[in-house]
Amino acid sequence: DLLTADSIYQIVNTTYGSTPELLQAMAPNCVTQHQFRKAKTYLMQALKIGDSKATTMLMLTDVQLELGDYEGAVFNLKQLTNKNSFAYLIRLSKIKDHEGKLDTAILLMEKAFERIKNNKALSAWTKTNLADMYGHAGRIEEAYHAYLEVLRKDPNDDYALKGIAWIALSHDRNYQEAKKIIKFLSGKKDLPEYQLLLAELAAVTGNDQDKKAALEKFTALTKGETLECMYAKYKVMLEAEEFKNPEKAIAIAEKEIESRPCPQSYNLLAWSYFHKGDHKRALEICRQYVERKTFEPEAIYHLGMIYGANGKAEESKVFLNEALNSAFELGPSIENDIKKTLAQ
Repeated sequence: DLLTADSIYQIVNTTYGSTPELLQAMAPNCVTQHQFRKAKTYLMQALKIGDSKATTMLMLTDVQLELGDYEGAVFNLKQLTNKNSFAYLIRLSKIKDHEGKLDTAILLMEKAFERIKNNKALSAWTKTNLADMYGHAGRIEEAYHAYLEVLRKDPNDDYALKGIAWIALSHDRNYQEAKKIIKFLSGKKDLPEYQLLLAELAAVTGNDQDKKAALEKFTALTKGETLECMYAKYKVMLEAEEFKNPEKAIAIAEKEIESRPCPQSYNLLAWSYFHKGDHKRALEICRQYVERKTFEPEAIYHLGMIYGANGKAEESKVFLNEALNSAFELGPSIENDIKKTLAQ
């Protein structure tokens, strides 16, 4: 329904003219579609008009983080006077997470939660984000109980259920329970990401037929320009790794860089060149745009593989061992690949 919402916003904009409130509503709709430059344009227009500046600055911080403009995001956040507000704390938490300071990011998110714990919608959003962060920090028990806390208040919180499914899959290796939860979720709402989870489950249990079916369904569910843009990351990975079509992966990654020129997008491009067999080009991209610019476990894993392919074994081992510390976040398939590569 994102395109329908967008068309209604455009009608309102044409009929009544731009207001900061309207532009602030249009921007997150663009963010959901991964149209980050367009979102930034709307927010810059809102700033020009001048009303509700603090709200616009907060939203602009989100967009700048997505665009890889980390200095701009930090600068914007510093302009805000209320350093203890929920809106400020969650964004500072995001920035600290990007800087690789996960423990600080968690403390900030916990502080943010205390501000709004009696607000049903915001507390559920914050608690599930905290659960994700606990998982990334290896604090699986805390992550599990945080998801459960959300579900006790709202048994229909799909995000919390998905989080528990991932714990069953990646930590407990209880594949039957994970599959049961994911099948339940996909029965409620047929989202493409559920098919990726089913594909991961099929991969680790050696069921090639189910894996193929899940990936085919994911491809069918993500047809069309808007959805292809939203799921560009996964499209690149699948084209490069599963469908053995690195040229297409490169094309999608380059398009993603146009709309989102951040280290994660360049990581996708480097990974595509790696699968094409152009290991030298992959390493060049990593050194210029990825290395020391992101602490995402997936990017660290890719760095390890790319360095290894370029005959730099020591550097490769450092990155792969670092990625192995985030095995829960990466999932069983990648964990197995890392262990196999390190053994070799």
